[in-house]
Amino acid sequence: MLKKKTAVLFVETDGTSTRKMQVPTLIVNHWKKIVGSFVALIAMTVFCVAYIVKQQTSEAYTAVYNKKINLLNEQKKQLEEEGFNSQLTTDEMKKSFDSIDSTLTSINKKMRTRGLKEIKMKHVGGPVETGEDDLVELSLFYKKQLKNLEAKLDGMPLGVPHPGRITSPFGYRRNPFTNRGREMHAGVDLKGRMGDPVRATAKGRVTFAGYKGDYGYVVMVKHNNGYETRYAHLTRTRVKRGEAIEAGEVVGLLGSTGRSTGPHLHYEVVKNDKKLNPSKFFSF
Repeated sequence: MLKKKTAVLFVETDGTSTRKMQVPTLIVNHWKKIVGSFVALIAMTVFCVAYIVKQQTSEAYTAVYNKKINLLNEQKKQLEEEGFNSQLTTDEMKKSFDSIDSTLTSINKKMRTRGLKEIKMKHVGGPVETGEDDLVELSLFYKKQLKNLEAKLDGMPLGVPHPGRITSPFGYRRNPFTNRGREMHAGVDLKGRMGDPVRATAKGRVTFAGYKGDYGYVVMVKHNNGYETRYAHLTRTRVKRGEAIEAGEVVGLLGSTGRSTGPHLHYEVVKNDKKLNPSKFFSF
């Protein structure tokens, strides 16, 4: 079909013929289709090139965005971990200080049972120049110190066994029965009414509970650090020998048994077999 030719004459704008050539008749008859196909091919090529460029650009942007998103996620995770660790530190410090508050509450309870004022921190303050680790260590230090203080308070006879006023102090006095001569009064006498509760001034163990000569009904309690307390002239004891008792626990009822001129409590404090002035332990 391409062997069949058709002459094509090229004419100038003035009508003169300048060139003549022969082309296959098939092209002449179907030139529109051929041109259309050529244009379509060019358009397809342009489209494919544009698509490829767009895909490559999109993938590049996607990679950049994914990298940024991953970086943001890592930063978010780091912030969450730091926040979690910070929360842990805060919680640990809170527990430490809560423990201190709990110990102070326990100590103040013991003080109240002894008829003493509560312990309060005052005249403190100033800038804190320690880091979180130092604050944790500081709280642990105070916790230990307060625990040691609490243990000492447990075994030290502080406060009063009865709120009555002192009718006879520690030391030499006139004989209350004859009003003649002088005798050593090895404790303090606290005025009260028959049956008033008498309370232990420290944690310890009962070594004697019963009737004992001039003491009448008496309770003797052994404490830590060599201390011993004695509660005499009771009308009745409320504890037994060998019994462990706490500070503030009722050991007996006030009375006038033994060598007594009337209802009162005779109270003694002994350390390492030496009798001390109990009134020195009434305040802290």
